[in-house]
Amino acid sequence: MARLTEEVGELAREVNHVHGEKPKKATEDANTIEDELGDIVFVITCIANSLQIDLSDSFNKSMMKFETRDKDRWTKKVTHQEE
Repeated sequence: MARLTEEVGELAREVNHVHGEKPKKATEDANTIEDELGDIVFVITCIANSLQIDLSDSFNKSMMKFETRDKDRWTKKVTHQEE
């Protein structure tokens, strides 16, 4: 959990550099949001594996919740194909 917290903190820092008020210093490494998201996925995968949890099943259950229970919670974006 400590490693996951560390990686989420690094993601927050990268998002702040790109979209926030704190630009990156010239001496800081050029990490990207994409890299940090990958690190988080890796740590979550390790946690799931150590607990013998099928991450695909967990993800599919979550998506099912969003597609059913939460389907009207957010405004859907209209694509050009739907117009």
